[in-house]
Amino acid sequence: MNLFDTSFGIDFRKNHLVLTLLKRSFGKIKLVGFEIHPLPPEEQAAEDRSAQVLGLINQFISKHAVNKEKVFISIPREKVFARFIQLPLATKENLRKVLEYEINKYSPFEKGETYFDYHLLREEKEGLHLFAVFAKKTEVDAYLSLLKKVGIQPLSVQIPSIASLNLFFYHQNLKENENAILLDITEPFFEMNLIEGGNWKESFHLPLPMEERETRIINTFRRSGLKEESFPRTHFFIYGLDAAEKMFPSLREAHQIKNVSLPPMNRIEVGAGMARPDKIFPSIGLPLSGLVKTRVDLNLIPPEMRRKVREIGKRVFMILTSLAILLCLTLGLGVFIRYRSELETVNAEVKRRKPEVEAVQKLQKQRDTLGREMVELEKVRSGEVSKVDLLRELTQLLPETVWIWNLKYNGKEIEISGFAESASDLIPLLDKSPLFERVEFLSPVTKERSMRGAEVDKEKERFKIKARIEGRRVGS
Repeated sequence: MNLFDTSFGIDFRKNHLVLTLLKRSFGKIKLVGFEIHPLPPEEQAAEDRSAQVLGLINQFISKHAVNKEKVFISIPREKVFARFIQLPLATKENLRKVLEYEINKYSPFEKGETYFDYHLLREEKEGLHLFAVFAKKTEVDAYLSLLKKVGIQPLSVQIPSIASLNLFFYHQNLKENENAILLDITEPFFEMNLIEGGNWKESFHLPLPMEERETRIINTFRRSGLKEESFPRTHFFIYGLDAAEKMFPSLREAHQIKNVSLPPMNRIEVGAGMARPDKIFPSIGLPLSGLVKTRVDLNLIPPEMRRKVREIGKRVFMILTSLAILLCLTLGLGVFIRYRSELETVNAEVKRRKPEVEAVQKLQKQRDTLGREMVELEKVRSGEVSKVDLLRELTQLLPETVWIWNLKYNGKEIEISGFAESASDLIPLLDKSPLFERVEFLSPVTKERSMRGAEVDKEKERFKIKARIEGRRVGS
């Protein structure tokens, strides 16, 4: 087993499909993701149901990047025949052959049409105690063929009770005087497994009527063979797709069952944002055997058909892991020392050359500033009209009788203030020039007498004219 293994569980129920993905990381088991999907009745829409199942499995695999090498499936309990069997000690060396030879005795199926497996529960003086499961080949092959379409060859075919027991024993070991009932309520059936003093003693799978459900469950419990004085020491763990917490007070009060609770889940880390998935307790236990050694080992795939998975022994794995960590630390330390030495050398060289770099950076800034100034000057030089050209143009356009006493020029516009015999004649004169556009008076024209030296000139019109500079030099 690898340090960061994942294990995928596909739990086929009568009316649901439950998908779970577990991941092992640094000694912890994490539930990475799970999905519960309702399915149409198998007997009404077999083809549609199969297509839906394949689509849901493919979506889950794509969503979680599931490794198809470790896949475990569970088939509905109603599709198998399960029972506890006691055999003589002499059969221990050849248990599989004995069961195969007596299939007709232990199950309603014929020898040639049956897949089966067993788990040795305990060995006592009076004989061997087994739990055996028998299923029709056609039933199991249907699931294997379906999964083959999406490239999955499961490592194991189980039933829900096996998965529940493995997850329960992974969390909790009962003392000799303690008893537990694992109660899976998933309509239209309920499954009850009795664990007495740490030993799996009985398993029931029965239809669950809509009315008097608690009474049916308690009557089954009383027929389990458990002594009545042991009832107070028995703890009911209730789960399943149709389990409801409102059953807890009913069992406590009406039937005097003191200890009723959800199953233990403290050793499974649930992914962020996921609610505690108690309802799918068996589905979570299904892929557990791909990550840890489980208590109950049962697989309906015949031994000759089982896919072998190469696994490194725990001791060898730990040694190799330790060596790998040691080598990584040694290599990492050497690399760190070398890089630290190189860093110190680089820092010393940077410190030595820092004044030179700063001087170069200062020159570069000065160069950039001068460059920008040159660009701006070039724009001004190429875009503005020369003041000489401007004065020359005004001198040529305006009559000799015009007296200009103020001229403003900002590169884009010109303002002319002065006196003329007829100020209105100046607008057309300036408009004819290619140098001026939008020529207009800035203020009303007034008549005044101007003074030139000691002499008073005749009455003239005072004007203030504005014009935009078109930007083309005269004669260009």
